[in-house]
Amino acid sequence: MIRRRTRPAYVLAALAIRLAALLAAAMPPVAQLAAQVATRPNVLFIMADDHAAHALSCYGSRINETPNLDRIARDGMRFTNCFVTNAICGPSRAVILTGRYSHLNGFARNEGSFDGSQITFPKLLHDAGYATAMIGKWHLGSDPTGFDHWIVLPGQGRYVDPEFIDKGERRRIEGHCTDITTDLALDWLQHGRPADRPFLLMCHHKAPHRNWIPAERHREQWAGRAVPVPDTFDDDWSFRASPARSTSMTVAHHLTRNDVKGVPPAGLGPAERARWFQQRYMEDYLACVQGVDEGVGRLLDWLDSSGLAANTIVVYTSDQGFFLGDHGWYDKRFMYEESLRVPLLVRWPGTVAPGSVCDALALNLDFAQTLLDACGVDAPTAADAVMQGSTLVPVLRAAGRAPDDWRRSVYYRYYEYPGVHDVRRHFGVRTDRYKLICYHDLGEWELFDLREDPHELASVHGDPRYAAVERALQAELAAVQRRYGDEGEVRDPRLAHFAEVPAELIADWRAERVVPAAPGWIDVGARKLDLPLAQPRWVGTADGLALRIGGVEGIAVLSRTAAVDVSFAPFAVTAVLRRDGPAGVVAALGGGSHGFALWCADGRPCFGVRSDGELRIVRGPAALPADRFVSVEGALDGHRRLVLRVDGVEVATAQGIVLRALPAEPLSVGADTGSLVGDYTDGAGLAALLRGVRLVRGVTAR
Repeated sequence: MIRRRTRPAYVLAALAIRLAALLAAAMPPVAQLAAQVATRPNVLFIMADDHAAHALSCYGSRINETPNLDRIARDGMRFTNCFVTNAICGPSRAVILTGRYSHLNGFARNEGSFDGSQITFPKLLHDAGYATAMIGKWHLGSDPTGFDHWIVLPGQGRYVDPEFIDKGERRRIEGHCTDITTDLALDWLQHGRPADRPFLLMCHHKAPHRNWIPAERHREQWAGRAVPVPDTFDDDWSFRASPARSTSMTVAHHLTRNDVKGVPPAGLGPAERARWFQQRYMEDYLACVQGVDEGVGRLLDWLDSSGLAANTIVVYTSDQGFFLGDHGWYDKRFMYEESLRVPLLVRWPGTVAPGSVCDALALNLDFAQTLLDACGVDAPTAADAVMQGSTLVPVLRAAGRAPDDWRRSVYYRYYEYPGVHDVRRHFGVRTDRYKLICYHDLGEWELFDLREDPHELASVHGDPRYAAVERALQAELAAVQRRYGDEGEVRDPRLAHFAEVPAELIADWRAERVVPAAPGWIDVGARKLDLPLAQPRWVGTADGLALRIGGVEGIAVLSRTAAVDVSFAPFAVTAVLRRDGPAGVVAALGGGSHGFALWCADGRPCFGVRSDGELRIVRGPAALPADRFVSVEGALDGHRRLVLRVDGVEVATAQGIVLRALPAEPLSVGADTGSLVGDYTDGAGLAALLRGVRLVRGVTAR
């Protein structure tokens, strides 16, 4: 349905559309469509994969030139603050198609398949008479819907001689993927699209996605040319939350031979080796970008030669940003600027002022409504399909000036953990100056002042100078989560209790739930615990069943694969026991490098955490009672404190450390069966009756 504009600023446009409608009423259907072609813009939507904004010369790149992409910026508008809602390939594409956040469109991680029955903006344009085509990288698992024509790469696709899925059939095409995608797009424009209908063409490039194989003609373009190293390349992440230190996407340690197509020369020191990897990575990445830029140029040239340029909206963007060695990383996923920000260039002759720049906060969530609005098509109003973005058309028409009621923040959420590169789940809000990030599984927060610290090198979360700012951002975060229907996970770590921790983050071993099943092992709920020796000895007490532990009898071992990963996280281990002897280990995970243990020494409870060989211990002031069951809890809280509690009462604290790695050894209950974590001299079990042991990852401060 074509939407008629009635706002005063658009009076002339409305009159023109009404006049065209009156003339079309007496025309046959084909003539009506031809008239619509003359009044409605075509759309060429070009998207690259992992193209960082700071690798376009129109965005000030100091490492490469992108003359054809610069043409779009020169003839149209460049958005300086366009961001994604979820910086990972498939979910970003789902957001662009639906105009809905990941939790509503159902595609939050790079797995499964996108529900193609949903309303998308290509479907709405198709229903309004547009010829629609999708060519290139799709990466959503299911087949494209809403397109007259589609030919897409399976999954990530290949750079050289790639397969394409064409109407459900696979066929291999010789050549380089970027060139082939451009060829297929031009072929549809020249021979496949109906000339009597406006068109939407989505041309999606694989490049410059990992593993960065450029076309042959570009492979030596950067060879021998030193690529400047980012100013933040040697960031050691000291003043960030723990997820920055646990991710596996560093240039120095996680790029592979396949990525850099070789091995570093012998004899390089650590710093030299890291820079060798960075140079090789960037040589191929930039060469892949060069191919995309050339392909864009070919499409722009065709629009010029065909006479369609004047009535075609051209959009260029990326599915997310990318780290180009910034902070020592490659890849994306984090809410940090290089990953969060995407290029957005829009050329719309006669509507967008050439060379204009927009600094207003924009999102890929806005793309669907913007293109529908530009084409005169209403966005859906049904509750299960309502789009959540804002049309950018008023901004485009006003040379980049945003309306007075424009958004004051953008909301972000990342889901894929556990997953590739080990980036923890997080969400946050960004304003024009500040950014607040919450790693909700860990109870950790970051706050950045982007004016004072544009490279986000030091979080000021907890800094008294920013207390008012943080309160305002917390309120804004809660407000946008309500607005987008994504509520319920922002909690103050000081108010959290175990009952609020998701079940999958709890390993719970209680004697009353343990039933002997076969010699050598017992089931604990859905988990399996191996016993090194005989079946445990069960003892009836006034309060129920308990496990007699002591020496080697009754020792249980929880395998590492089943154990809760408490690295870089607040956590607690709690035991309910009645002590029968003065010393021994209640539970231990890890050994001399990394781990934790809860034990007794001279009857006093002790809790220790070891990281990179360093051991911190907190000790209770008095011996545990031997005549009744008590709860003993050792915790590492969200403020990096070691805390010891007896029957819920805090009896001792000490300055703690972060557990920087998941130990390779299993969790043992009733003894330390591996290399020793604490300062005890052997791992003999505690003589006690044990009612249960609980290990929780998450917020533990009370």
